Amino acid sequence: MDYIINVNESNFSEVWSAASQMPVVFNFVSPREMASIEMDSLLRHLADEHPKQFLLATVNCDEQRELAMQFRIQAIPTMYLFADGQPVDMIQGAVSEQELRIRLANILPKEQDLKFNQALELLQDERYAEALPLLKSAWELSDKKNSDFALLYAETYIVMKKVEEAKEILKVIPIQDRDSRWHGLQSQIELLEQAAESPELQQLQADYVSNKRPEVAIKLANQLHQAGKNEEALTLLFDWLKSELSVANGELKTQFLAILSALGNDPIVPKFRRQLYSLLY
Repeated sequence: MDYIINVNESNFSEVWSAASQMPVVFNFVSPREMASIEMDSLLRHLADEHPKQFLLATVNCDEQRELAMQFRIQAIPTMYLFADGQPVDMIQGAVSEQELRIRLANILPKEQDLKFNQALELLQDERYAEALPLLKSAWELSDKKNSDFALLYAETYIVMKKVEEAKEILKVIPIQDRDSRWHGLQSQIELLEQAAESPELQQLQADYVSNKRPEVAIKLANQLHQAGKNEEALTLLFDWLKSELSVANGELKTQFLAILSALGNDPIVPKFRRQLYSLLY
């Protein structure tokens, strides 16, 4: 949908329906009135400044007299500001840019909503690591009171098989918000934890306890990585690298770097890269 629309009788019902989905400013203008032209120009500038945050629906009262009559327009320019399908403000005549910004801010999405919507777009493309900081910021901007934000934040970690991070988020969600979705995420965590403790992983952990050799550490780290226990895997390998970078003919270092590369934009990556660089320089 275009976010600046010239309204007429043929598209009015579509624009009216949009008012229940997003903020709308109905802008009643006349090309014959200088004040109207100036306010229209200012509104278009603000629409460009806040892309996709509100719909600017402009009605030329000289051409659309019946629409102007429906809204009982008595002065030009006139603006009706809608939010959640309801009129929340009306501005008659010209106002300063500062006043228009203040009154428009009352219907614009809050910063946390914008970040949440940006995260949703990233999640649709499976760009989970990029969505995480946006979800975190949206949740914190709501003072951690918006449990919908928190649930999606935890769910994203679960998709990435980061169980501990998800558990910490779910732990602070208020009891009254622990609905079927919350319980469903808890069940997903239990399944991931069961899968992570596979017999093969358990055997490698036991082997490493009794035989701490770099070759076993490499196998165990790879299995931990497959189970989503990346911080544990990298810590295990780094403990060996601290003593000798070329341990196991450099294979251990290669495994360490391979896991870092596979994690992409994961927040733990910079931490372990810094630790490795501290050994190199």
